[in-house]
Amino acid sequence: MQELKPNRRYLNKQILIFSLVSGLILIFAFSIGALISLDEPKSGFVFASIFASVGLFFWIVSVLLSFPYFRSLRYEIHEDEVIVHVGIVTKSVKHVPFRTVTNIKINRGLLDRFVFNIGSLNIQTAGMSGSTGAEESLVGLENVQEIYDLVAAHLRKFRGAMSPTGAEEELPGDAGTLGDILNELKAIRGELKQ
Repeated sequence: MQELKPNRRYLNKQILIFSLVSGLILIFAFSIGALISLDEPKSGFVFASIFASVGLFFWIVSVLLSFPYFRSLRYEIHEDEVIVHVGIVTKSVKHVPFRTVTNIKINRGLLDRFVFNIGSLNIQTAGMSGSTGAEESLVGLENVQEIYDLVAAHLRKFRGAMSPTGAEEELPGDAGTLGDILNELKAIRGELKQ
């Protein structure tokens, strides 16, 4: 098992995004307030003050919650599954077994690549086949390509053990019911070839 945590730069990215959104709210508030104040000076000031307060409140709450959220993120990569731990108030533990994984994908946006040098590993499963999103994302990884390679290797190893040749090696002829079924199938294949 390998345990991972997101890089500290992921927290910095989240704070930057919250700051940009809050800044846009403030710019919007003061722009609309200035337009309103052309007709009614008091109303424009009140409008700008209300929206500025909302933007400032959003920024403070977002930044304060970013720290415990970041500390709660933890990933475990096992031989047969990936486990994601997350949560501030309600803690959740999500198991993604390799038997359900259909695709793994690296996601690195502009900020991720050029500013913070981090990335995310998205894991898609059969249960999410109709959806465009991932079942689980391992966010804020500095060495995302290495983690991708590690998960892909575990996935290939797991699927190799599930293949008929893998089953043949693990189930000798006298290993019980599954071994008997395998031997019977081999005998049927031999009969069909003749």
